[in-house]
Amino acid sequence: MMDRILTNKWSVRIISLIFAAILFTSVTATSTSVTNVTDGVYVDVINNVPVEVYYDKDNMNVAGVPDTVDVTISGPKGLVQLAKTQPNIIAYIDLTNAKAGTQSVKIKVKNLSDRLKATVNPPTAKVTLAEKMTKKYSVDVELNKSVIADGYQAGTAKTDPKKVSITASKEILDQIAYVKATVSDEKDQKSDFTTKATISAFDSNLNKLDVEIDPGEVEVDVPVSKIGKTVPLRFQQSGNPADKTVTITSITSDDEKVTVIAPESVTDKIEQITIPIDVTQTTADKTIEVSVPVPTGATSVTPATVKVKITTGKKQSDQSSNGASEGNGQTSEESPDVTTPDTGTDTETDKDNEEDKADTEDTTKQSSTEFTDIPISIIGLVNSESFNTAFIDPASGKVNITISGQKKEVDALGRNDFNVVAVMSNLQDGTHTIPLAVHGLASNFTFTLSQSKAEIQVTKKVADASAPVLN
Repeated sequence: MMDRILTNKWSVRIISLIFAAILFTSVTATSTSVTNVTDGVYVDVINNVPVEVYYDKDNMNVAGVPDTVDVTISGPKGLVQLAKTQPNIIAYIDLTNAKAGTQSVKIKVKNLSDRLKATVNPPTAKVTLAEKMTKKYSVDVELNKSVIADGYQAGTAKTDPKKVSITASKEILDQIAYVKATVSDEKDQKSDFTTKATISAFDSNLNKLDVEIDPGEVEVDVPVSKIGKTVPLRFQQSGNPADKTVTITSITSDDEKVTVIAPESVTDKIEQITIPIDVTQTTADKTIEVSVPVPTGATSVTPATVKVKITTGKKQSDQSSNGASEGNGQTSEESPDVTTPDTGTDTETDKDNEEDKADTEDTTKQSSTEFTDIPISIIGLVNSESFNTAFIDPASGKVNITISGQKKEVDALGRNDFNVVAVMSNLQDGTHTIPLAVHGLASNFTFTLSQSKAEIQVTKKVADASAPVLN
């Protein structure tokens, strides 16, 4: 039966027609990319075709060119499908012979079969062609907040190179307001460090500009130092003991100084920290822990708390007055064993008490004294044997200091009881402004310096070439 069907030419023709119909239907169903078929012409769209631009890149700058366009192609089905599956079509703008200025130019396509037609969307672009210029700009370093650890500050960062070349049209160059090397990858730095940072150019509104920067990355050196100032503590009695027989003889602490963490503009105004100590409930010697107040503008104080020792004493009663009171309480009969005190003796006792009171007032009275021409000691300079230092202000390297406190203690002070110092840690060649501190002065004194800072020049020593070489 099958042999008879296959040998019949009409049967073979019918079967071939059926297979052809099935194959056509299958191909048509799978070719979903073909969007339109008219009279044998197939149409399809290739999306996001990159746009190339041809111009004098060495001397000109162009702006306004779209990144991509959509290209609609039409023609024989096989060629359309080939262009769709193996796209080598290129969209381009040719500005090789264009003059400088803003102009509307046609976007063309190439690498397309002559039997295919193409339509570009958008068909044109408004571009600006301008003469390229190059200028050098200084680089500013910008540090993210997380780069430097709390309690530390960054000094003046330096870049290598210090300037970069930026190339763009004059119009864009005129918009440049900031050229920044932003450091963001480092975290919680507590010491000097070196890193690399990418350069960006911005306009006055901090919009990033599309320019050529050479080099695009620089090396950044960032000095880091601990911020703060060490100042003396002063304890001030607040109130009086409720027990009238108790007196406060001293308020002291083993922590005589604290470090204030704050910007230099704040620490310049802080010479000491005064802590009021409430003694109204004090009946005997005791030690308490108190918080150290954080000055306005400061971030913290180290240590945050200190232990304060309050020393007490007993008030001396007036025995003669007590004796008189006891006498008044007796009967009018005078005992033969009691002698009446001589009036002159009372007068002398009162006089002695007044003199003692005057002496006490003299010793507790506040007084001030000035010491002149106190030399400034430089401490903390790393590898000090490798550097020379010279005072610029004050040129003499000396200052005056006025010290205040109880008269008796102030009168006992001498020049050797304290030092005026300039702490110069982590400093290099150059001129530096250093805050002055006073070391060795007890916390119950206050002081004022004739100037709070010194300007000091540091230079590295040059090896003496004439020095003999020792074998």
